[in-house]
Amino acid sequence: MSNKKKILSNKFKFQLDKYTFMDWLGSFGSENIGVDLGTSNMVVYLKEKGIIFSESSVVAKQENKNDFFSYGTKTEEMEGRTPQGINLIYPVRNSVVVDYKAVTYLLNSIMSYSYLKGLFFHPRLLICVPPGISKVQKRALLEASVAMGVRKTVLIDQPIATLMGIKNKRKDCQGFFLIDFGGGSVKISVLSKRGIVISDSLKYGGIYMDQAIISYIRKQYRVNISRKSAESLKITLGVTWELDHAQRTAEVSGQSLDTGLPVRISVTSKDIYQALSSILNKVFLQIINVLQQTPPVLLSDIKNDGIIMSGALSQLKGLSNMIGNITGISTYVINQPSYINAIGAGKALEYMHLFRDSLQDLH
Repeated sequence: MSNKKKILSNKFKFQLDKYTFMDWLGSFGSENIGVDLGTSNMVVYLKEKGIIFSESSVVAKQENKNDFFSYGTKTEEMEGRTPQGINLIYPVRNSVVVDYKAVTYLLNSIMSYSYLKGLFFHPRLLICVPPGISKVQKRALLEASVAMGVRKTVLIDQPIATLMGIKNKRKDCQGFFLIDFGGGSVKISVLSKRGIVISDSLKYGGIYMDQAIISYIRKQYRVNISRKSAESLKITLGVTWELDHAQRTAEVSGQSLDTGLPVRISVTSKDIYQALSSILNKVFLQIINVLQQTPPVLLSDIKNDGIIMSGALSQLKGLSNMIGNITGISTYVINQPSYINAIGAGKALEYMHLFRDSLQDLH
């Protein structure tokens, strides 16, 4: 076993293939691609090029023909404005595949992307997945990979990809506490150098929070707003009211439930905090529960190095400070939190020839 293989095996307990001459020969002319397929966004990392693709994980489907015809951020902008007979589908929910055909379409769309069109050999694919997903859910991803013609697929746990993507880690650090605030879920993980020690997931991601804001505005102001408007309020106002009680405001357009006419209202930071407080309290409680389950030998490193936050929602104003206040542990958002899983997957691509092919699980 090579030194590189031994280091990986000890550090993360990956299932590794024996490195053969055919692996080495096959690595020439074949691209290695890392994919973070999230509920809200899909990010793609190409070896030696970095992040080449970042789009919303949504597809448009024509009802009568049962065909998909568009995907990504431009498709998401159609939300609330789609003509009759056109449905928008989010094929990944709470970080697991719920629509196999739509995921296959998304992955095939990646392969048609300009950077990848000229590939001569079938690529190797590394996909970030939540820890503990079922065999059925894994199978859906693997079958989608087969449908797009990849020669090898590796599934890597998201917390491990996150950890691999973080720069400037202390070499002697034994314990890491990660919170991934994604669009579909909040994932709380404790890792040691040997792998995942504790992993938990809550359904209260960014999309769930947007719905909570929509419900609050409807009840409080009798105005219906779009999910995009709710997301904008969440980003603009954050949850800082709990920290400083400063009243900030933002205007939003919607439809009056009383008259049916368009209206514009002013929403406060207190409104957003009250809309999200119940959800946040559940997340905070689970963070405390995971800390209480963490082995003491890892807690001291976590206390010294802090709680690490990733995911687009981690940048919510006031959120890291609230977690720091509740836990008594310094909490910070890593650089490029929306892309960190894909960046970590990119680093893992360097060892692609050592990983066991997950496609073998289909047989």
